[in-house]
Amino acid sequence: MKKRKNINDVVNETIEQYGKVRVICKLQDRIDEVGLNLRELSLLTGIRYASLNELKNGKKVTLNLQHLLAVMIALKIQSFDELFELQFDEDDAIERFEADAQIYKDTGIPDIDLKRIESNAERLERTAELKQKQKH
Repeated sequence: MKKRKNINDVVNETIEQYGKVRVICKLQDRIDEVGLNLRELSLLTGIRYASLNELKNGKKVTLNLQHLLAVMIALKIQSFDELFELQFDEDDAIERFEADAQIYKDTGIPDIDLKRIESNAERLERTAELKQKQKH
């Protein structure tokens, strides 16, 4: 059970780096644009209405990739950013996030994040995976 707790801790720490952040689903906007309602999208994709409603309202915690693909194909969406966006609650969080993203693009992963990888590998008892990567 401890290993599972560590996994959840690492996931939550990753998400919380920029304060409270959530995924906003723009499904209602997309179905409005094409003139469908949620019931029709359900029938078009074969996905339960309740599942689509949970997704639309931000209640769906996990996403099935097959369902996501079906929605995107049905609505002729090519990019995830047409369906989802991150929303940060802290005023400076988006600026910090964008600055960090630019560092990743310009110079690669910074040392602090490389150290976090090593630390998380130890916490998750996955240090052997780091050694495998170093061999390649």
